[in-house]
Amino acid sequence: MALKTSSYLILGLIRGGVTSGYAIKRFIEQQRMEVFWATTFAQIYPELADLEDSGYLRHEDDPHGARQRRAYSLSAKGERALLSWLRRSRIPTMELRDEGLLRLAFADHLPREDAIVLVQRLRTRAEEAEREFREEILPIGEALRSAGLRFPVEVGRMGASYYAWSVEHLRRLEEDLREELDG
Repeated sequence: MALKTSSYLILGLIRGGVTSGYAIKRFIEQQRMEVFWATTFAQIYPELADLEDSGYLRHEDDPHGARQRRAYSLSAKGERALLSWLRRSRIPTMELRDEGLLRLAFADHLPREDAIVLVQRLRTRAEEAEREFREEILPIGEALRSAGLRFPVEVGRMGASYYAWSVEHLRRLEEDLREELDG
């Protein structure tokens, strides 16, 4: 089985103590990991099954109430694969898919007033995301840090900083567009 990036996401989360499909999805949502790596239940459960079938994971039944649940752990093969991936020297090119930025790329086709409205909407979105990172995600990351996991909070801090930068950049862009409109 050729491992995909989503395979390593799952291996890393399980290695960090997130052991069920539901917990994996919840962790991704709580940490806003979908900002840089979107994953759905429809991807997680088949990937868990493939990883187990290929010997990277093992499971124990872990029933919760009426629901049947599996608690996964890494096999020695899974541990080796995760560490090998983490140690790779090549970091792939970053991919960013953002429809808002795509619209901004074509904003020259709008009347200036409409372009300003688009920039305002993008700024509002960035402000909301920054607030969410600072008020919700970073506190969860700090709790993980106290449990011995440092880097989730570092990624959260990077996310908050990115959105803070975006807010400032879009504020300046809006000012420039308004000056053009008035001038």
